[in-house]
Amino acid sequence: MKLVLASQGFTTDEIAENVSELVGKSLSNINISIINEAYIVIPENEDKRWLIQELGNIAKYIGGTIDFVNLRAYTKEEIRKRLVNTDIIYIVGGKQFILPNLFKETGFDEILRKCAKNKVIMGTSAGATVLGKQIESAPYWKERYQVEKEKIENKTLGLVEFNIVPHYMREDHKKWNKEFLEEVLRDNPFPVYAIRDDQAIIYDEGKLKFVGGNPEIFGKNI
Repeated sequence: MKLVLASQGFTTDEIAENVSELVGKSLSNINISIINEAYIVIPENEDKRWLIQELGNIAKYIGGTIDFVNLRAYTKEEIRKRLVNTDIIYIVGGKQFILPNLFKETGFDEILRKCAKNKVIMGTSAGATVLGKQIESAPYWKERYQVEKEKIENKTLGLVEFNIVPHYMREDHKKWNKEFLEEVLRDNPFPVYAIRDDQAIIYDEGKLKFVGGNPEIFGKNI
């Protein structure tokens, strides 16, 4: 299984080069399929410039075919067909709880698990956290997302035995700093990596590689 968990995608040459190495193709020959449905419930008064920038960075670095796969528009069979020739399934972030529910409703969770056997899966922000193990800390969900842990309808996919906190120490995320994460993730039973927007974590058949420097690590016995 080959995964990339990032905050904001192709924000640096280093991230792009490491993704190319993971895929085993030059950037100019990589085909990418984009899942971009987690932003739809973001309020109309919140600026979506970040999304344009992220998609623009994909176009900047990826030279092969770029496709959008709308899970709500296609049947499972159509989704499978559209993913046959792709090298990377790229899952864009947005609202935290959209993707686990959407994947379950559409059956994309099953499709993604099968695709992960021979394709690179790359997620950003909420699109990355959905790939990792479900964070267990009730205070984390309560303080950061104002939701009770017990009310989370569908869990993340757990493709790997860790997860990330994206956008670490970005200007609009500074209140979720090291002290906050140490407190709310103190008893979490697996590692949680806090990464900046210029960082990514590569998971290559069980081996981890930190791109852009070492992240902060939180959790029990870390």
